[in-house]
Amino acid sequence: METCSCGARVPEGAGWCPVCLKQPVDPEQLLDELHDAFRKTTWAPPEALLAPGPPPVHSRWRAGPRSFGLRVKLALTFVSIGITGLGVKMFGFFFVAPLIVVTALLMRATWTRERIR
Repeated sequence: METCSCGARVPEGAGWCPVCLKQPVDPEQLLDELHDAFRKTTWAPPEALLAPGPPPVHSRWRAGPRSFGLRVKLALTFVSIGITGLGVKMFGFFFVAPLIVVTALLMRATWTRERIR
């Protein structure tokens, strides 16, 4: 004899409880079903999320999300150095010294290697 969840005694082999009319459940079979269901529903991340990303690529010459391409860098270089050279020729080195510093910083920022991928 087994005991139902309602407290009534259920004879072995009975299809339901005589008091509450529930079907008797084998606890071991229920536990096995729960374990199988848990194994099927456990989430595992896809391989694409676990794979390491490609190595970063840096370049001075190619355009990236935060840098210009070679043509724009050359044009920017020629224009800024040309303006600075013309200023030195017309006004002298002493008066154009701040512009020379700004041009040097601009060239450094323009030609620094940037991550392109």
